Amino acid sequence: MLKSRLRIATLFGIPVRIHISWLLIFLLVTWSLAGSYFPARYPDWSVGLSWFVGILTSLLFFGSVLLHELGHALVARSFGVPVEEITLFIFGGLAQISEEPKSPGRELLMAGAGPFVSIILSGLFAVLHLLTRAASEPIAALALYLGGINLTLGLFNLIPGFPLDGGRVLRAILWAVRRDLTVATRWAARAGQVVAYLFIFFGVLQAFSGNWQSGLWIVFIGFFLDNAARSSYAQVSIRNLLDGHTVQEIMSQDCTLLPAQLTLDVFVDEFLMHSARRCYTVGNAGQMLGLLSLHNVREVPKEDWRTTRVGEVATPLDKLQTVGPDSPLWDALQLMTSEGVNQLPVMDKYGNLMGMLSRDNLITFLRNMTELKGQTRRL
Repeated sequence: MLKSRLRIATLFGIPVRIHISWLLIFLLVTWSLAGSYFPARYPDWSVGLSWFVGILTSLLFFGSVLLHELGHALVARSFGVPVEEITLFIFGGLAQISEEPKSPGRELLMAGAGPFVSIILSGLFAVLHLLTRAASEPIAALALYLGGINLTLGLFNLIPGFPLDGGRVLRAILWAVRRDLTVATRWAARAGQVVAYLFIFFGVLQAFSGNWQSGLWIVFIGFFLDNAARSSYAQVSIRNLLDGHTVQEIMSQDCTLLPAQLTLDVFVDEFLMHSARRCYTVGNAGQMLGLLSLHNVREVPKEDWRTTRVGEVATPLDKLQTVGPDSPLWDALQLMTSEGVNQLPVMDKYGNLMGMLSRDNLITFLRNMTELKGQTRRL
């Protein structure tokens, strides 16, 4: 996941990355502008001028998307909500905000900031078009396109379907009325799914009407919105179940501490083959030195197992992500997801190993909480 994104800048302390899929949409937008849009409207332009204006317009368009997401991010930060990064990808941009807002009013302002920025940009480009249409046709043409596309971006995001900005506005209103974020998210997500199905239906009609390229793209967007709506509701539901619970409640304390001098062949024969555990701690005299996983073992040729010690291949402690026993479970889950790991050592403030938190621990806990919640509702 991390390898598919490239950091290109830092704005107001917020990392800005581009996903590999962004390169595809950037090329498609540039090709469309330089190869058909500008030549069709300005046939007197040379090929070089069409491509120059097309590339510049495409860059400014994605710059506008970045400003849209920066609007969300800066308003969130003003409320003390952490913003991890902004990512540009095939469907535009995403400001990764690590916490839910604390009130419906804050949600409303955070959601509305992005479309507000886009509409303001639309107005500014419209003014630029009016000021330059008699002096510079290329600049006026660029401004006309960007004014229209920013207006479209702003209005599209105001469609009341979660997780679009309009869906978040709807969630804020429902949250204010129902006083329950989970219920508000559920109904906003359902609205998002309705919007997604309408997109899919309209896209299919477009495809069968002969406009198959636009139709397939609209269908693709519909499926993306449907998946995003389901995922967003699931995330809020999981967070609601984990809220108020800490790592020490579900961590495993029966950690097998392997001596660093143990060879890999003995480890595989006497430990790995007789346990469902896929990760072991390595250390001496109760002091953890690193973590040994099945992945570490696979990196060593089998013929070298007899001469390779577990301490030599274990991931060192200073390269591991760890959590404390009082860390919130939601934070631990977020850390696992962002780092792509399935377990986290639980360390106290003195650096002593307290236990291990695995993804299996979290899944079992969530399953039990879900069943208990369902049982409580039936009662």
